Amino acid sequence: MRNIVLAVTLSVSAAPFAATLQSGVYEELQLAVSPSGQVTGYYSETMGVGVTRNCAFALAGNVSPNGEAEISSWSSDVLPGHLSATADGVTLKIANGQNHDGCMNVMVPQINEGIALSKTQSTQWVSLAEVVDERVYLSSTPDVSTRRKAWIVKDDVVGVLKTEKGWTQIQFINESGKSTTGWVNSQSIKPLTPPAA
Repeated sequence: MRNIVLAVTLSVSAAPFAATLQSGVYEELQLAVSPSGQVTGYYSETMGVGVTRNCAFALAGNVSPNGEAEISSWSSDVLPGHLSATADGVTLKIANGQNHDGCMNVMVPQINEGIALSKTQSTQWVSLAEVVDERVYLSSTPDVSTRRKAWIVKDDVVGVLKTEKGWTQIQFINESGKSTTGWVNSQSIKPLTPPAA
């Protein structure tokens, strides 16, 4: 009888892992997945010391029933792509992805076939947004009276945690991986959305 139980246990543990797309930081990719299955992301990779080159683009799409997402990615041009979950991260595939601004000499050519990115941090982001004001101070609560000394600047990309009465709770992760969370006026940021066709 003991041998039968052991065999059943082994067959259950060998079942395939069903990966789903989740919010988080995946090496150079920040990714947000909303409860309704909308995906927004921002890829930023810098190469070099002193004189640096930067590859950056945004992406958006919707999670399909099989857990993957057909996406649009954009910098100056809009390129179609595909995003899927793996056991420890995601695979990002964008045909001609090196054509995004600054990416030719930074991003590996394998982006055409799919590059594997490991998750480095889990988050609770429901979307990503871009800062539109020159400098935006963070508040501890959705109230200007709790303003702190910490701030974010125009063009920074932030993770959105929740929105409440004209305020948005955001999380900003800097280049060294340090995270700051606070509340900002919702009008000081805008959602990452593909440009109009």
